[in-house]
Amino acid sequence: MSRRGKAGGKYDRRMSFDDVKDERMLVMVDKLCIWMGGVLEEKLNRENLITQIRNGGLICKLAEHIQESVDDFKNSEEDPGPLPKHAPQGFKMECSGRSMEARENVMKFLTWARELRVPESSIFLPDDLLKLKGKMNVVNTLLAVARRAKDCGMTADIDAPPKIANAFKGLEEKFGKKFEHTANAFGGEKKELKTVTTKLKSSSAWKIVQQKIDSILQLPGKPAYEIFRA
Repeated sequence: MSRRGKAGGKYDRRMSFDDVKDERMLVMVDKLCIWMGGVLEEKLNRENLITQIRNGGLICKLAEHIQESVDDFKNSEEDPGPLPKHAPQGFKMECSGRSMEARENVMKFLTWARELRVPESSIFLPDDLLKLKGKMNVVNTLLAVARRAKDCGMTADIDAPPKIANAFKGLEEKFGKKFEHTANAFGGEKKELKTVTTKLKSSSAWKIVQQKIDSILQLPGKPAYEIFRA
C-alpha cells in the first residue's frame, strides 16, 4: 500500500505533487529529488520529498553538506564575498512536522540560506513547509540553494529545460531585476524566445507578468504566481 502524501494516516494532497499538472515543473522536482538524494544518500522522489523534509531536519543536514563546499570555496578564492561561517547548529532530526523544534529547524535553514545569498524573494515562508501552504515555493527555494551550491563548486545538475529557463529570462529582460533571482536559480542555456502578444484591458504590470508566464509555459488553469512566488 502506497504511503504517498500521508498525514495523520490519511492521504494529504498538499504533501504530494499530484496537483502539479505541468510536466516541465515536475521535471524540476525530479531533478531536485535526484540531487538532494545523492547528496544525502536518501531515496527521495515526488511522493516522499515533502514528507521527508517537513520537519526541517533533512534540509539542515543538506546545508551541512553544502557548507563543506562553501568552506572549500572560501579557502580557494581571494574574494569569495560574504558566505555562511557554518551550517545550521543544534537542529533536531527526530521531531514532528508540527512541533516547535521543526519550526526552529526551518528557521535555522532559512537563516543559513540567506547567508548563502539566496535572494529574499526566493526564500519560502516557514508555513509553506510546516503548514503545507506552498510546496512549490519550497521547491523554488531549494533549487535556488542548489544553484548557489553549484556556484561554490558543488556538483548540481539542476538546470531547467530551455523553455522554462527562457520564460523567466524573458521576464527579467522585460521587467528588470524583479525576476533576476528566478532566472538565475534555473540557469540553463538561453535561446531565442517565442514572441507572445497579449492585449489587456488593465495596465497592471503584475497582470502582464502573470499572463506572459502562463502564455509561455502554457500552464493548464493554474496561475503562475501560485507555482513560483516572486
